[in-house]
Amino acid sequence: MPSPPFCCCVLPRSARCSLYQVGQCCAGTVCTMPLECTSRGSRSECLPECRTQTLKNLTRVEFPSKFGMTPGFEGGKKNKPAVVVMQEWWGVNAAIRDIAMHVAEQGYRVLVPDLYRGRVAVDRMEAVGAAPLRTRPLTTCPPLHQPATPHPPRPRHRTRGVDDVVSAVQYLRATGSKKVAILGFCQGGAMALCGAQFAGVDAAIPFYGIPGNFTGCDPVKIPKGVPIQAHYGTNDTSFPTSRVVPLYNAMTAAGVYAKLNLYEGLPHAFLNAITPAGRVLFSNGNPVGFNFPSEKLVTQAFSRMTNFLRLHIRY
Repeated sequence: MPSPPFCCCVLPRSARCSLYQVGQCCAGTVCTMPLECTSRGSRSECLPECRTQTLKNLTRVEFPSKFGMTPGFEGGKKNKPAVVVMQEWWGVNAAIRDIAMHVAEQGYRVLVPDLYRGRVAVDRMEAVGAAPLRTRPLTTCPPLHQPATPHPPRPRHRTRGVDDVVSAVQYLRATGSKKVAILGFCQGGAMALCGAQFAGVDAAIPFYGIPGNFTGCDPVKIPKGVPIQAHYGTNDTSFPTSRVVPLYNAMTAAGVYAKLNLYEGLPHAFLNAITPAGRVLFSNGNPVGFNFPSEKLVTQAFSRMTNFLRLHIRY
Protein backbone atom coordinates (compact mmCIF):
# COMPACT_ATOMS: atom_id res chain seq x y z
CA MET A 1 0.00 0.00 0.00
CA PRO A 2 1.44 3.42 -0.92
CA SER A 3 2.27 5.81 1.89
CA PRO A 4 -0.18 8.65 2.57
CA PRO A 5 0.88 12.14 1.45
CA PHE A 6 1.47 13.11 5.09
CA CYS A 7 1.80 11.31 8.38
CA CYS A 8 -0.12 11.95 11.52
CA CYS A 9 1.76 13.01 14.65
CA VAL A 10 3.03 10.41 17.07
CA LEU A 11 1.11 11.58 20.14
CA PRO A 12 -2.12 13.62 20.21
CA ARG A 13 -2.96 16.35 22.70
CA SER A 14 -3.32 15.14 26.32
CA ALA A 15 -1.31 11.96 25.64
CA ARG A 16 1.50 11.07 28.02
CA CYS A 17 4.96 11.94 26.71
CA SER A 18 8.64 11.92 27.66
CA LEU A 19 10.60 15.07 28.46
CA TYR A 20 13.69 13.25 27.16
CA GLN A 21 12.41 12.81 23.60
CA VAL A 22 11.69 15.21 20.76
CA GLY A 23 9.10 15.02 17.98
CA GLN A 24 6.51 13.06 19.96
CA CYS A 25 3.70 15.62 20.16
CA CYS A 26 1.60 16.96 17.28
CA ALA A 27 2.41 20.30 15.68
CA GLY A 28 1.29 23.15 17.89
CA THR A 29 1.68 21.12 21.07
CA VAL A 30 4.54 20.67 23.51
CA CYS A 31 5.53 17.97 25.99
CA THR A 32 5.35 19.54 29.46
CA MET A 33 3.54 19.21 32.77
CA PRO A 34 -0.27 19.46 32.94
CA LEU A 35 -1.73 22.67 34.31
CA GLU A 36 -3.42 20.86 37.19
CA CYS A 37 -2.28 17.90 39.29
CA THR A 38 -4.96 16.94 41.80
CA SER A 39 -5.29 14.14 44.34
CA ARG A 40 -8.08 12.51 42.31
CA GLY A 41 -8.50 11.44 38.72
CA SER A 42 -6.20 10.31 35.92
CA ARG A 43 -3.84 13.28 36.35
CA SER A 44 -3.06 12.67 40.03
CA GLU A 45 0.47 11.43 39.30
CA CYS A 46 1.37 14.67 37.49
CA LEU A 47 3.34 13.29 34.56
CA PRO A 48 4.23 15.13 31.32
CA GLU A 49 1.67 15.27 28.54
CA CYS A 50 1.29 16.83 25.10
CA ARG A 51 -0.34 20.22 25.61
CA THR A 52 -1.27 23.05 23.28
CA GLN A 53 1.73 25.37 23.05
CA THR A 54 0.81 28.87 24.24
CA LEU A 55 4.16 30.65 23.85
CA LYS A 56 6.32 30.45 20.73
CA ASN A 57 9.36 32.34 21.98
CA LEU A 58 10.71 34.78 24.53
CA THR A 59 11.06 38.50 23.81
CA ARG A 60 14.16 40.57 24.49
CA VAL A 61 13.45 43.27 27.07
CA GLU A 62 15.27 45.72 29.32
CA PHE A 63 14.33 46.74 32.83
CA PRO A 64 15.76 49.46 35.09
CA SER A 65 18.28 48.53 37.76
CA LYS A 66 20.79 50.27 40.00
CA PHE A 67 23.47 49.97 37.29
CA GLY A 68 21.34 51.17 34.37
CA MET A 69 19.17 49.06 32.10
CA THR A 70 19.45 45.29 32.53
CA PRO A 71 18.70 43.13 29.46
CA GLY A 72 16.77 39.91 29.62
CA PHE A 73 14.17 37.67 28.01
CA GLU A 74 10.48 37.77 28.90
CA GLY A 75 7.39 35.75 28.02
CA GLY A 76 3.79 35.39 29.12
CA LYS A 77 0.99 37.80 29.96
CA LYS A 78 1.81 40.80 32.14
CA ASN A 79 -1.00 40.16 34.62
CA LYS A 80 0.05 36.57 35.37
CA PRO A 81 2.08 35.51 38.40
CA ALA A 82 5.73 35.69 37.47
CA VAL A 83 8.86 33.57 37.80
CA VAL A 84 12.38 35.00 37.58
CA VAL A 85 14.51 32.27 35.97
CA MET A 86 18.20 32.56 36.82
CA GLN A 87 20.93 31.30 34.52
CA GLU A 88 23.69 28.83 35.20
CA TRP A 89 27.14 30.39 35.20
CA TRP A 90 27.47 29.91 31.43
CA GLY A 91 25.06 32.79 30.74
CA VAL A 92 21.62 33.03 29.15
CA ASN A 93 21.97 30.23 26.62
CA ALA A 94 19.39 28.14 24.77
CA ALA A 95 19.13 25.62 27.62
CA ILE A 96 18.04 28.18 30.22
CA ARG A 97 15.64 29.86 27.78
CA ASP A 98 14.03 26.48 27.02
CA ILE A 99 13.48 25.81 30.72
CA ALA A 100 11.92 29.27 31.04
CA MET A 101 9.57 28.33 28.18
CA HIS A 102 8.54 25.20 30.11
CA VAL A 103 7.74 27.37 33.12
CA ALA A 104 5.75 29.81 31.00
CA GLU A 105 3.64 26.93 29.66
CA GLN A 106 2.44 26.40 33.24
CA GLY A 107 0.58 29.71 32.96
CA TYR A 108 3.24 32.08 34.29
CA ARG A 109 4.99 35.17 33.10
CA VAL A 110 8.74 34.53 33.01
CA LEU A 111 11.76 36.82 33.05
CA VAL A 112 15.36 35.66 32.48
CA PRO A 113 17.72 38.47 33.54
CA ASP A 114 20.92 38.54 31.50
CA LEU A 115 23.59 39.04 34.15
CA TYR A 116 26.39 38.96 31.55
CA ARG A 117 24.81 41.55 29.23
CA GLY A 118 24.68 39.34 26.15
CA ARG A 119 27.82 37.27 26.66
CA VAL A 120 27.77 33.46 26.85
CA ALA A 121 30.79 31.59 28.21
CA VAL A 122 32.20 28.56 26.40
CA ASP A 123 34.56 27.16 29.04
CA ARG A 124 35.31 27.34 32.75
CA MET A 125 37.70 30.29 32.57
CA GLU A 126 35.28 32.39 30.53
CA ALA A 127 32.49 31.56 32.98
CA VAL A 128 34.64 32.74 35.89
CA GLY A 129 35.46 35.94 34.01
CA ALA A 130 31.85 36.53 33.00
CA ALA A 131 30.26 36.16 36.41
CA PRO A 132 29.63 39.18 38.62
CA LEU A 133 31.80 38.57 41.67
CA ARG A 134 28.84 38.17 43.96
CA THR A 135 27.44 35.41 41.77
CA ARG A 136 30.60 33.46 41.02
CA PRO A 137 30.17 29.78 41.83
CA LEU A 138 32.68 27.93 43.97
CA THR A 139 32.93 24.87 41.74
CA THR A 140 32.83 23.68 38.15
CA CYS A 141 29.64 23.18 36.14
CA PRO A 142 29.32 20.71 33.21
CA PRO A 143 31.14 21.53 29.95
CA LEU A 144 29.45 23.70 27.39
CA HIS A 145 29.47 22.89 23.68
CA GLN A 146 28.85 25.85 21.43
CA PRO A 147 30.85 28.23 19.20
CA ALA A 148 33.39 30.47 20.88
CA THR A 149 32.64 34.13 21.45
CA PRO A 150 35.18 36.50 19.88
CA HIS A 151 35.79 38.39 23.13
CA PRO A 152 35.55 36.66 26.52
CA PRO A 153 33.21 38.42 28.96
CA ARG A 154 34.83 40.69 31.51
CA PRO A 155 34.17 40.74 35.26
CA ARG A 156 31.21 42.80 36.42
CA HIS A 157 30.82 44.97 39.49
CA ARG A 158 30.58 42.70 42.53
CA THR A 159 27.08 43.85 43.58
CA ARG A 160 25.46 43.77 40.16
CA GLY A 161 24.12 40.21 40.17
CA VAL A 162 22.16 40.56 43.40
CA ASP A 163 20.95 44.03 42.42
CA ASP A 164 19.76 42.69 39.06
CA VAL A 165 17.66 40.09 40.87
CA VAL A 166 16.09 42.68 43.17
CA SER A 167 15.38 44.96 40.18
CA ALA A 168 13.87 42.09 38.16
CA VAL A 169 11.36 41.37 40.92
CA GLN A 170 10.52 45.07 41.26
CA TYR A 171 10.01 45.35 37.49
CA LEU A 172 7.64 42.37 37.38
CA ARG A 173 5.54 43.69 40.25
CA ALA A 174 5.43 47.21 38.81
CA THR A 175 4.25 45.95 35.41
CA GLY A 176 1.39 43.71 36.45
CA SER A 177 2.46 40.57 38.35
CA LYS A 178 1.01 40.42 41.86
CA LYS A 179 3.15 37.45 42.94
CA VAL A 180 6.72 36.62 41.96
CA ALA A 181 8.86 33.53 42.54
CA ILE A 182 12.51 32.94 41.69
CA LEU A 183 13.94 29.76 40.17
CA GLY A 184 17.62 29.15 39.47
CA PHE A 185 20.21 26.57 38.52
CA CYS A 186 23.83 26.18 39.72
CA GLN A 187 24.96 29.81 39.99
CA GLY A 188 21.30 30.66 39.49
CA GLY A 189 20.38 28.37 42.38
CA ALA A 190 22.61 30.44 44.62
CA MET A 191 20.99 33.58 43.20
CA ALA A 192 17.55 32.13 44.00
CA LEU A 193 18.57 31.94 47.65
CA CYS A 194 19.91 35.51 47.44
CA GLY A 195 16.61 36.58 45.91
CA ALA A 196 14.71 34.90 48.72
CA GLN A 197 16.73 36.95 51.21
CA PHE A 198 16.78 40.36 49.51
CA ALA A 199 14.21 40.62 46.70
CA GLY A 200 10.91 40.15 48.54
CA VAL A 201 9.81 37.15 46.46
CA ASP A 202 6.83 34.97 47.32
CA ALA A 203 8.74 31.70 46.85
CA ALA A 204 12.17 30.44 45.79
CA ILE A 205 13.33 27.24 44.08
CA PRO A 206 17.11 26.65 44.00
CA PHE A 207 18.43 23.77 41.93
CA TYR A 208 21.96 22.75 42.98
CA GLY A 209 23.53 26.00 44.13
CA ILE A 210 24.83 27.60 47.35
CA PRO A 211 25.88 31.26 47.71
CA GLY A 212 29.57 31.80 48.43
CA ASN A 213 30.73 33.73 51.47
CA PHE A 214 31.63 36.67 49.20
CA THR A 215 28.09 37.09 47.85
CA GLY A 216 26.69 38.97 50.82
CA CYS A 217 23.88 36.39 50.96
CA ASP A 218 23.18 34.18 53.98
CA PRO A 219 20.36 31.64 53.46
CA VAL A 220 19.92 31.32 57.22
CA LYS A 221 18.69 34.93 57.19
CA ILE A 222 15.97 34.38 54.58
CA PRO A 223 12.69 35.82 55.90
CA LYS A 224 10.52 33.18 57.54
CA GLY A 225 7.58 33.96 55.26
CA VAL A 226 9.42 32.93 52.07
CA PRO A 227 8.96 29.23 51.28
CA ILE A 228 11.95 27.44 49.75
CA GLN A 229 11.88 24.23 47.72
CA ALA A 230 15.41 22.95 46.98
CA HIS A 231 16.63 20.21 44.62
CA TYR A 232 20.06 18.53 44.72
CA GLY A 233 21.48 15.23 43.49
CA THR A 234 23.43 12.95 45.80
CA ASN A 235 26.13 12.55 43.12
CA ASP A 236 26.64 16.31 42.72
CA THR A 237 30.38 16.86 43.15
CA SER A 238 29.98 20.63 42.84
CA PHE A 239 27.55 20.88 45.74
CA PRO A 240 27.90 17.61 47.71
CA THR A 241 25.41 16.59 50.35
CA SER A 242 28.12 17.14 52.98
CA ARG A 243 27.66 20.88 52.32
CA VAL A 244 24.01 20.92 51.34
CA VAL A 245 22.45 19.04 54.26
CA PRO A 246 24.10 21.08 57.05
CA LEU A 247 23.09 24.31 55.31
CA TYR A 248 19.43 23.35 55.06
CA ASN A 249 19.43 22.00 58.60
CA ALA A 250 20.72 25.38 59.76
CA MET A 251 18.07 27.18 57.70
CA THR A 252 15.31 25.07 59.23
CA ALA A 253 16.71 25.60 62.73
CA ALA A 254 16.61 29.35 62.10
CA GLY A 255 12.93 29.17 61.20
CA VAL A 256 13.28 29.32 57.40
CA TYR A 257 10.54 27.34 55.65
CA ALA A 258 12.78 25.14 53.50
CA LYS A 259 12.07 21.74 51.95
CA LEU A 260 15.21 19.93 50.76
CA ASN A 261 14.71 17.28 48.06
CA LEU A 262 17.65 14.93 47.50
CA TYR A 263 17.68 12.65 44.44
CA GLU A 264 19.66 9.46 44.79
CA GLY A 265 22.35 9.12 42.13
CA LEU A 266 21.59 12.35 40.25
CA PRO A 267 24.61 14.49 39.28
CA HIS A 268 25.04 18.23 39.06
CA ALA A 269 22.87 20.12 36.53
CA PHE A 270 20.46 17.21 36.09
CA LEU A 271 17.45 19.30 35.00
CA ASN A 272 19.28 20.19 31.77
CA ALA A 273 18.17 16.76 30.55
CA ILE A 274 14.56 17.91 29.98
CA THR A 275 15.36 20.09 26.93
CA PRO A 276 17.23 19.35 23.68
CA ALA A 277 19.64 22.26 24.20
CA GLY A 278 20.20 21.17 27.77
CA ARG A 279 21.04 17.62 26.70
CA VAL A 280 23.65 18.97 24.28
CA LEU A 281 25.08 21.05 27.12
CA PHE A 282 25.02 18.18 29.60
CA SER A 283 26.70 15.72 27.20
CA ASN A 284 29.36 18.18 26.04
CA GLY A 285 27.91 18.22 22.55
CA ASN A 286 27.39 14.48 22.11
CA PRO A 287 23.84 13.61 23.20
CA VAL A 288 23.39 10.56 20.94
CA GLY A 289 23.87 7.46 23.05
CA PHE A 290 24.76 9.49 26.13
CA ASN A 291 23.72 8.05 29.49
CA PHE A 292 21.55 10.84 30.89
CA PRO A 293 20.36 10.99 34.51
CA SER A 294 17.32 8.96 35.61
CA GLU A 295 14.33 10.27 33.68
CA LYS A 296 11.99 9.18 36.47
CA LEU A 297 13.81 11.26 39.10
CA VAL A 298 14.40 14.28 36.86
CA THR A 299 10.72 14.30 35.88
CA GLN A 300 9.80 14.01 39.56
CA ALA A 301 11.91 17.08 40.36
CA PHE A 302 10.26 19.06 37.56
CA SER A 303 6.82 17.93 38.75
CA ARG A 304 7.56 19.01 42.31
CA MET A 305 8.72 22.39 41.08
CA THR A 306 5.54 23.02 39.09
CA ASN A 307 3.32 21.93 41.99
CA PHE A 308 5.24 24.22 44.37
CA LEU A 309 4.66 27.19 42.06
CA ARG A 310 0.93 26.40 41.88
CA LEU A 311 0.72 26.28 45.66
CA HIS A 312 2.57 29.53 46.37
CA ILE A 313 2.12 32.01 43.52
CA ARG A 314 -0.82 31.03 41.33
CA TYR A 315 -3.89 33.30 41.62
